[in-house]
Amino acid sequence: MSARAEDPPPPGIAGRVAERSALRGLLARTPLVTVTGPANVGKSTLVRTVLEEAAQDAGRPGGRPDGLPGGGFVRVGCREDVDAAGVTAALNRAAGLPYDTPPQTLAVHCARRGLTVLLDDCDPVAGACGWLVRQLLRVGVGGSFRPEAGTGAVLAAGLRIVVTARQPLGLGAERVFAVRPLPVAWGGGTTLFALSAPSAPFDMPCGAGDGPLPASYDVAVRAPAAALGACSPADRLVWARLSVLPGDFDGWLAGCVAGRSDVSAQEAAAALGRLLSASVLALVRVRGGVRQAPDAAPGARPSPGLDPADTSVATTAAPPLQSPHPPRYRLPAAVRAVGLAHLRAAGEEAATLRAFRTACAALAAEAQIAWQGSDRRVAVHLAETERHHLHAALTLPPQDAEDALTALDIAVSLWFRWAACGRRDEGRAHLARLLRQSRGDTAVRARALWLAGWLAAQDHAHRTAESLLDRAGRAAARHADPDTLARVAHARGLLALRRADPRTAAAHLRRAAEHTYQDAWYGPGPAHSQVLLAVALAAQEPREASAPAPPPGLASVAATGATTTGRGTVTPPSAHGEARGSPFSGTHRGLHLS
Repeated sequence: MSARAEDPPPPGIAGRVAERSALRGLLARTPLVTVTGPANVGKSTLVRTVLEEAAQDAGRPGGRPDGLPGGGFVRVGCREDVDAAGVTAALNRAAGLPYDTPPQTLAVHCARRGLTVLLDDCDPVAGACGWLVRQLLRVGVGGSFRPEAGTGAVLAAGLRIVVTARQPLGLGAERVFAVRPLPVAWGGGTTLFALSAPSAPFDMPCGAGDGPLPASYDVAVRAPAAALGACSPADRLVWARLSVLPGDFDGWLAGCVAGRSDVSAQEAAAALGRLLSASVLALVRVRGGVRQAPDAAPGARPSPGLDPADTSVATTAAPPLQSPHPPRYRLPAAVRAVGLAHLRAAGEEAATLRAFRTACAALAAEAQIAWQGSDRRVAVHLAETERHHLHAALTLPPQDAEDALTALDIAVSLWFRWAACGRRDEGRAHLARLLRQSRGDTAVRARALWLAGWLAAQDHAHRTAESLLDRAGRAAARHADPDTLARVAHARGLLALRRADPRTAAAHLRRAAEHTYQDAWYGPGPAHSQVLLAVALAAQEPREASAPAPPPGLASVAATGATTTGRGTVTPPSAHGEARGSPFSGTHRGLHLS
């Protein structure tokens, strides 16, 4: 999976002695190995451990006896922030080469230095990874490009490729190495397998050492299983339902996912405190930098005098630090695995995933409202904090048409993240997939078609943009959605400006600029259209540009970069790049929407 700055280093493994030995032998004699298995079974951890051992042993006298190359490895995590068009560029950057280096040159570079190529968790971009592997395997001995040399030449040149995925790539030279879950026995003789939810941020750790399973394995896997049996029924249900969350979460999201008719939101919040005191939950962030008491409810005030560096209870009367940021929690991977197994056994996984996606839709809607507010950093901060959950809600397979429509609505609500925060490729990829999954004729689909067309226009994909905008216009007309029609006109005006047709551009942009939006939260406001209209009129001949003077205040809007939302003019703060990299003071989020 994709490694991030906040991710811990990969843990050691135990209980995989036979797999480690077999994988080392397979890598020593095969140029392409695909390690397959269920999500979070430990594929990435196993492969990285074997490759790191090879790199460490390379400097010892005599080298490695098994013939495995020891020059290290270059890795690309394909689960997040890598689209199909960027796999090769990401691998080039990991190898220290220019992003546009041809695959054959990359293969020569890695082969000569004894570097193993690791394509980690490549299921989202399996097609692009398969193409790249085929290109890499065409290198010949000594780095010369000889397609007829075959895989034997690749092996002699020292190039080896390792892929981790849930399914094989289906290539002729591929050898598949399957990793199975480790069984976990808990109360009553029932066997649970260490499976976790898809899109989890970490692989399931498997322990450390070469002998019998150590005590750390019991703490990491068997202890959570025993703790599940010791919990009250309500706490057990909350634990199981929270196991679908791929990242850290706050009390509000926990209440949305775990709260139902059988467990209220207040009971779910109280269960968080008990699970925290039982060491089932890990506290990722405390309120205001002050540690809460272990048995305190998630929404309670922090205890005075409890310093993060001191676990003893102090008796000083110093007031606690107050912060608008709520505490955040995380289920460790082993705890999630046990909880998810219980959730599946109870038959509640589908309903819980639906509640999770609905909660993410509320988060996305709140973020787009915050974007149109006085401080856009609030929206950026909210989207970044919940990025693991939003990504999972966009990528998890929908259960039915209604669930697919909810995912599409999330993508539309995050329009500012795709269009203004440098994530156009990611947004276009999400929209293309979700539009295929949600084919019903709905107003949300019309807005999604507009957004896909607008992003394509920004990327200079004019033909694709024209096709999408035509479909969006027809769908919006069928649903009597004048707001989407006005935004389609704005995008068409942008395309006309790109074609150097200012007269057509002015006609479209005038319609968008004069429209009064009923739903002003999604999409750019009329100020954007007014600025582009001024550009189009200025590009015409003086006799053609006989347009009335701009409305009062338009000059100041254009100069400051403000946005008219239909409910007033909003002046944005500093640039989004600075906002994303700076600490955020002020409100973390407003009222959550339901």
